[in-house]
Amino acid sequence: MQRSLTDSTSSSAFRALGLALVEEQIYLMLLPRGGATVAEVAEDVGLSAPDCRRVLGLLEQKGLVTYSPEATPRYAAVPPDVAADVLIARRNSELHQARAEMVKLRESIYSDPNDDTDQRYVEILTRQTAAQIFLHSVASAKHEILGLERMPGLISKMDELDDNMLACLARGVRCRAITHSDLLNLPGTMNRLRLATQAGEQFRIHPALPFKLVVFDRRIAIIPLHLAQPDGPVLLVRSSSLLDALCEMFEMYWRAAAPFVAGDSVEANGATSDANPLYADPLIPLLASGMNDKSIEHQLSMSPRTLARRIVDLSKRLGATTRFQAGWLAAQAMHELTAGKDRE
Repeated sequence: MQRSLTDSTSSSAFRALGLALVEEQIYLMLLPRGGATVAEVAEDVGLSAPDCRRVLGLLEQKGLVTYSPEATPRYAAVPPDVAADVLIARRNSELHQARAEMVKLRESIYSDPNDDTDQRYVEILTRQTAAQIFLHSVASAKHEILGLERMPGLISKMDELDDNMLACLARGVRCRAITHSDLLNLPGTMNRLRLATQAGEQFRIHPALPFKLVVFDRRIAIIPLHLAQPDGPVLLVRSSSLLDALCEMFEMYWRAAAPFVAGDSVEANGATSDANPLYADPLIPLLASGMNDKSIEHQLSMSPRTLARRIVDLSKRLGATTRFQAGWLAAQAMHELTAGKDRE
């Protein structure tokens, strides 16, 4: 009974390590013996000599048996502890190779998310898969990238530019984004927008965006489905009437949003201080962007009293009676000055 239990336990171990039943039988037969010829092994296990020689060759390749260099070779089993180490190392190597093949398979599946031959117009993806498609799409974009960005802000360093987007701009891809005005109150956002604008990206500010969105070449769109869940599911939309509607919605918000103009970006957006002396006042783009007083104070290094006085003075120049109206008129003025650029 003890022998049966041992055989059962060792058999399970060999199965786990990828050894075939006949290989296990020959190894266990050789283990207590000092050595045996092919003919002796064949007789003990009931195999033909050619089949036995083939199995012994496999065991030798796996490092489980050795043979003596005699005219008639004698095969001996490697000690069990050494054999286990050899089998485990071999199995680990096979598993790592299998994992690499699965990664390649996954990459091949998502190698071209823009492929119009794929009839799955809408898919629900995990955050991880969506991130892979996002990076691939940024790297392969040829014409245009559109984006809606709003709270919650998930960028860890709000004052730094994304290298992938910079490479995209360097290739001549037109990048336009509409930023929710609430994001302007996050530290670093204004600086990031300035740097991105100087690099060639175009921004506008809107106080009410429905969701986050990014569209690549008007062929594929990515939409996070749960804004409050950073790791939540993501909607992927390929070329279809739905994607066309999303692009048209973006254009509607773009026309209604206030242009983001700050510092050196004024001329880049098609407007100059010569065209309108209001551009000499750095308060104009901040009011037009919908920034609150506290953020403007920090941005311009002003005290609350100084900012209040500047807003009163600017309101008079704009013909506004309230701060809200001043911001609205500033946005309208910037719209008019950048309209010519949009028509190009």
